[in-house]
Amino acid sequence: MRKSKVIFLLLTLIGSGIVSAAYAQSSDKRELIAQFRKLTGASNVSGSLNFSSEGIRDVLWTVVSEDKELSGDLKETLRKPVADATARIEKSIREFLNDQTQIAKLSEDVIFKIYDTAFTESELKELIAFYQTPTGQKAAAFLPGLNRRVESEFGPVIQQKVQEILQPNLRSEIEQLKQRIKDLKKGSD
Repeated sequence: MRKSKVIFLLLTLIGSGIVSAAYAQSSDKRELIAQFRKLTGASNVSGSLNFSSEGIRDVLWTVVSEDKELSGDLKETLRKPVADATARIEKSIREFLNDQTQIAKLSEDVIFKIYDTAFTESELKELIAFYQTPTGQKAAAFLPGLNRRVESEFGPVIQQKVQEILQPNLRSEIEQLKQRIKDLKKGSD
């Protein structure tokens, strides 16, 4: 049983202009959010993600093990092709997870969306200018749970992207495995 753990830092790119316009209402608001994050020390957000290829291997092996027409010996000959297919799929997932540009963009989109829905432009201006005002107190109450919220909302975003990579690869590998099973059956007759 081999589990792989992928740890990555969610990079923040203040002022980089990569934030989706769908989240922030204006470039002025994006700049206010970036300035507020910098002033409050909320510019650096980090997280981790666990990824295991065991589930992928299990799905592929189920294709083999549930085929009633294959003998035990033929099933055993398919262990390596299943392991190879698992490795190919795992590689494509890891390539995505190691692409810090994509990960940073997804992270920033989530972070800016959270700020955009929590504060108006007017509130951001007040927070920046009057951090000790009641609006500043709202920020003080908001910030302690920010990392936890980003992690909880980032998880589904990254899962969706992983699924988009996983599904077509898994379908292809299953079809190749089924073809190999057919070929083995023909050869054992």
